This record gives sequence, C-alpha cells and structure tokens, in this order.
Amino acid sequence: MSKHLVAHVGFHKTGTTALQESFAANRKSLKAQGVVYPNFGQRAHHRATWALIGRTWGWKNRGGRAYAIKEWKRLVRAINKSRKTALISSEFFCELSTEQIQKFKADIKSDQFTIVFTIRPLVKLLSSSYQQYLKYGLTPNYEEWLHSVLDKPGESKLTPTFWKRHNHAGVITKWVEVFGANNIVVVVADEKVPTAIFDAFNSILNLSKDTLTQPEGLSSNRSLTYEEISLLLEINRNFPEERDWSDYAIYIRDGAIRHLTDTVKPANNSLKLQTPEWAEKIAREISALSVSKIKASGVRIIGNLDDFDTAEILIGENSVVSTISVETAAQAIVAIGQNSLKRQSTKVIFKEAKRRLKKRLRLGKKRSKR
Repeated sequence: MSKHLVAHVGFHKTGTTALQESFAANRKSLKAQGVVYPNFGQRAHHRATWALIGRTWGWKNRGGRAYAIKEWKRLVRAINKSRKTALISSEFFCELSTEQIQKFKADIKSDQFTIVFTIRPLVKLLSSSYQQYLKYGLTPNYEEWLHSVLDKPGESKLTPTFWKRHNHAGVITKWVEVFGANNIVVVVADEKVPTAIFDAFNSILNLSKDTLTQPEGLSSNRSLTYEEISLLLEINRNFPEERDWSDYAIYIRDGAIRHLTDTVKPANNSLKLQTPEWAEKIAREISALSVSKIKASGVRIIGNLDDFDTAEILIGENSVVSTISVETAAQAIVAIGQNSLKRQSTKVIFKEAKRRLKKRLRLGKKRSKR
C-alpha cells in the first residue's frame, strides 16, 4: 500500500481558515476514508511550519514566541507513521526557502506527494493583507504600505513577508523545482462558488462528496470597516513600546479587534477601505504576469485563472478619519473581560499577585504599629 502526503501549503487569505476548520472538524470522517489529519490541539499545523522556517510568532524582540525544531519533527513523525494518506495544512509553508522545501521533502517518507496551493487574485489581497498586518501592529497607513510593496515589486521594508507569501508564481516555481510540476495542484478560490475549494479537496483526497464543507458557526472574521481600521491604526501608533506581544495579542488583536470582526455587524452605510487606482493598475500587471507563469509551469489547475483579469475591488481615495462613533469605541472596550484575563500569562498574573500581597503586608504592618 503506497503512502501519500497531501500538503496544503498556501496561500494566505484564500479561505485557509475555513478549510483548516473543516479538516479539523472532520478528522474522524477523514480517518474512516483513509486520510489522517495530525492532531496537536490546533486546527492547522502552523507551529511546525514556524519551527521549520525558524520564524517567531509575534514581535521578535518584544515577547514573540519562537518554536523549536522539535515541533516540526513531531509533525514529521505523525506523517511517517501514517500507513496510507496524510493531510497537513499551513499557509505559512509558502514562506519556505528552496533549502527548507528540500528538507521538507527529505524528512517525510512518502511514496507520493501532492502539494496544493489555494489562490486568489493579487488585486484582492492588497486590502485584506494590509488589515492582517495591522493586526500585527503595523503603523503606516494604507497608502504608505501600498507604496512599500508596489513601488519595487518583490521588496518591502515595512512587511518583508508580503512578497514571500504573494509572489505566487515565484513560490510555486520553488516547489515545482523540488517536487515536479506533476505533483503540484493550484486551486482557484472563487468567491462566486464558495464550495469550490472544499469540492477540490474532496476530489484530491478521494473523499465522498460533501465530506469537507464550509463549517457552520465559524467566526465571521469579516473585513474591518474604514472606521475600525482608523481606530486600530491609532491604537498601534499609541501602543507603548515597553508592552510586549502578549499584551497586544490578548487585548488588541484577539480582544477588541476580534470582538468587532466576529460579533459586531457593521452598519450598511459603513465606509470600506478603498484601493487607489495607481495601486490597482500595478497589482493587475503583476498578477497577469504571475498567472502567465503559473499556466506555463505545467502544474494542474482547478478553476479558472483567467477570472483574475476581471476581479473587482473598491477603487478610490481614503479620507482621513479623526473621530469614530461612540458605539465602535464602546464595542472595543466591551471585548476586555474574563476571556482576556484567562489568556494572560501565569508569569504576569503571579507578578501582579506578588505585588498585591507585598502591598497588603505593608499595610498590615502599618496598622499593627498604630
């Protein structure tokens, strides 16, 4: 019986969270059909990927977490134990260097490899990527960030990972060089057909129809309104440098902002982030060249890359927002509660408890002397 690895390795902002939620929720059904989706307590395999890349999750010199190579080795062991088909998924795999891709292949003992990319038009990834970087603490506005990534395509001092993730043809070419074009599949994430990526994976994995579907009850993770973007931008610019990543992640990224995107329905007349015409033009030119290279690479394509030419986005100039509604501010504050405290590190909690205990002891001594 041949062993088969199906690796979903990218790209970011292409429905990856929904896919991974479906993979995780259907582990039992997958196993019954001969597919193992290794379980380490998370819906995806990001920690193993970060360990292989050697990158830090969070702010590198301010409390971010680096994952030891043992995380990657643990995933490899789970894959190598599989007798038939193993499925792994992390969009961060698309950031691997050629040498790291070679290690990926060398470490995994499999008779057959299928490397899968999910892809969307570059022009649609500009605003969503900017918002994702904002949730990481970015302080430049949208226009400044666009100049950073588009003035010299392939380079960005503000967010170097952008082109590691979204030089689509370049990334796919690296994997083709290691695995061969016949082992690479590119799946077009079609907004008009939300089931497309799930149908593709059901087919790739030889699963019964509708095994993998859009998960119910998945957090909406909607786009931020322009008002919310302005709020987050101002928070980032004012977030104290002495505070670390855990504070930001707990109270801002996964606190106030996640509360807004997951639970608050924006008003129908809410302004959205608009992409300037000059940026749209450059992105379309880059995308057209990338699509041409992907087609010429010989990889298998599921869906229609030609639709990228007609992908629609909001085009225009964004005005400066200096005030926000009381309701938006209130909703952001409401997010800070017990869940935030539960996620705080034991080190911080212990330090605060120790401080309070010392204070009480001092007060007790003063009272006893009276």
